[in-house]
Amino acid sequence: MTANKREQRLNDVGITAAVLGGDALKQQQISSLAEIATRVPSLSYASAPNGTPVYTLRGVGFYETSIGAYPSVSIYLDEVPLSFPVLTNHSTFDLERVEILKGPQGTLFGQNSTGGAINYIVAKPTEVFTAGAQATYGRFNQLDLEGFVSGPLSDTLLARFSGRMETADGWQVSDSRHRDRNGRVRNYMGRLQLGYDAGSGLRLLFNANGWKDKSQTQAAQFIALQFQNENLSDPPGQYRNAAVASTPFSALNPRSGDWTSRSVYYDHRIPFADNRLYQLSLRGDLDIGDFGTVTSITAYTDYKMRQGNDTDGLALRSFDAALTVGRIKSFNQELRFANDPGQPVRFVVGGNFSKDSVDQNVFFDYPDSSARIAFDALFGAPIDVLNVRNNQDMRNIAGFSNIEADVAGNLTLKAGVRYTNSRNKAAICQGDPLPPYIYGNLIIAFSEAFGGPGRGTYTPDECASLNLNPATFAPVVNYAPFAALAEYRHILKEDNISWRLGADYKLGGGALVYLNVSKGYKAGSFPTISGSNLAQYNPARQEAVMAYEGGVKTSLLNRRLQANVAAFYYDYSQKQLRTKLNDPIFGQLDVLQNIPKSSVKGAEAELTIRLSPDLTATAAYTYLDATIDRYVGVNAGGDVGIDFSGTEIPYTPKHQASLGMNYERQLGDAITLFAGANVNMRSSTISTPGGRINPSTINDSVTSCVYCIRGYTLVDGQIGIRSTDRRWQAFLWGKNIFNSYYWSNVVSGYDIVTRYAGRPATYGMTFVHHF
Repeated sequence: MTANKREQRLNDVGITAAVLGGDALKQQQISSLAEIATRVPSLSYASAPNGTPVYTLRGVGFYETSIGAYPSVSIYLDEVPLSFPVLTNHSTFDLERVEILKGPQGTLFGQNSTGGAINYIVAKPTEVFTAGAQATYGRFNQLDLEGFVSGPLSDTLLARFSGRMETADGWQVSDSRHRDRNGRVRNYMGRLQLGYDAGSGLRLLFNANGWKDKSQTQAAQFIALQFQNENLSDPPGQYRNAAVASTPFSALNPRSGDWTSRSVYYDHRIPFADNRLYQLSLRGDLDIGDFGTVTSITAYTDYKMRQGNDTDGLALRSFDAALTVGRIKSFNQELRFANDPGQPVRFVVGGNFSKDSVDQNVFFDYPDSSARIAFDALFGAPIDVLNVRNNQDMRNIAGFSNIEADVAGNLTLKAGVRYTNSRNKAAICQGDPLPPYIYGNLIIAFSEAFGGPGRGTYTPDECASLNLNPATFAPVVNYAPFAALAEYRHILKEDNISWRLGADYKLGGGALVYLNVSKGYKAGSFPTISGSNLAQYNPARQEAVMAYEGGVKTSLLNRRLQANVAAFYYDYSQKQLRTKLNDPIFGQLDVLQNIPKSSVKGAEAELTIRLSPDLTATAAYTYLDATIDRYVGVNAGGDVGIDFSGTEIPYTPKHQASLGMNYERQLGDAITLFAGANVNMRSSTISTPGGRINPSTINDSVTSCVYCIRGYTLVDGQIGIRSTDRRWQAFLWGKNIFNSYYWSNVVSGYDIVTRYAGRPATYGMTFVHHF
């Protein structure tokens, strides 16, 4: 693994980590980080309403649907950062392995790795010609094709080209149109690598990779009707849309869901995607005699998004993110020097520069919501559309150093430090995108009612949020009059010092005992949300994690048993979390805030045992006690001033475990039989602070805990044959074999509460051939 920016044996690295090999990824049909999360206890995945993936590692994560939000678990492709979670899609192909580093990794991997870092290690160009192809056919007419060609182009130049295509029919069944399907897959990925070795200590590796996603985005499941805008209705629900209220709730099975067949923004069904990414990177390594190596990594990433998400799980339009248009341009440069790794004192010193430009424009569509009916009845303003655009320019400069020193025989002392200076310039505007601009003119009326400047009618492209803070009744920005309509503009400047101290001690028999103390930071963030006032766009400030960890790695029973155990405690300050507020105009809305103090206590254990020459078993378990220690806010029921002390942090199951079995048996001289099974378990958690307190909802089947994410167990398996020389293999596979109904997220929008269900049982056959 490469946790210290150089290759080492996993047992020699004094941190907790998990490594999944490329062959295991292929055999288990793992093609996304969401599926990797099911194999690694302590790593959790949640689906956001706009499709942005959210990863939480050991209770440290950042749930935010904006494409321009830095994560708490950073993702790398051969040490090249995929700076935002939305960029990590479709990278899990032609890999040598995946490394999951747990705990703050800020000294070597930068801020935004407070939870940990995940590094995709790509299969590299080979010195001899080799090629391979695989084909998969499965349920829902799934057809996946993948292949690679690798070898020398000259004495000094190597090349590798790999590609993958994924197609499938829709797996979701419409609740209202039983022949309509959603979830069609159309993904195309490719990667070209060129490796150059001049023979004089200079090595270059060029990587051009990209993908195209034209799939249909997942639709939500409608599970509860929520009394929204209760401050505007007496009795509650008097403005409810009768069509929404009479719509049956989604069936409690994986395939159930619903979606809107047409949007007001385009003549197209809402669940769709037309997204693409390309990335160029160049790594150069120059050996300075026997002293060390200078490494330069330069990368540019360009991402375009155009997609629609049905977020209400209805054929109606109660609240849909009907169209999201986005663009990310990211440039990264790292330069470092590392001395000879064979020396008793090993060090690396370097610096990073990154510049990210993120533009996002989300169009919301809600003509069937209670908001439209209420505002029509109360103000003669039947509002049903709006859009929010968020433009950000980020710049980060960092310098880092790390040192390891072998002292006193088997004792190694470690220290690392990184200084980061960051700047984020944001401009956020909520507007009315369609005539007759009912929403825009209503906000003008509110502006005048609150004492804002008098003015005429709303003009196209004008920002329609009020410059006032409802909590203090004071202006939010000083460049616009009080209660005026204005764009939110702000520059967030922050700096921090991440550090790590540790010690590794090797016992007899090769056992490693390690202790680490570290501090990491995640940069502040601006939300992309619907806000009637500018206070809702104030950023969450940078968060920090102070981590204490100790563990043991050991091989026993003549290396038949590998055992790893670790315990840790995190002092978590200013955690960034999407929570709720009661807006004076629209009722309960989202807001991005800092939780002053939280903590995470936990322990992990991993066992790998060779039960016989043919049979290997693995087991892993993670226990987490992740709690909010100090925070007062709004709970899921809309109650204000709630003290959340002692309540759980969202998306942090207390118990997570996995079991695996792999069997191989020689059948004659040419054929090997192999089989494998994986059982993965998660206990329950919640999706919002105070999520075990129910809001006022209607649906008897879920009233026990509307915002709970129920615990679940998934069982996968494979069985097949391969040639003894591994030139070909054919196997049957199944995922979620027992068709467990589970979900990764629960969200609300105006009137409704929805779930995002996991995939149903899938199964198929794969054939692999190497030339």
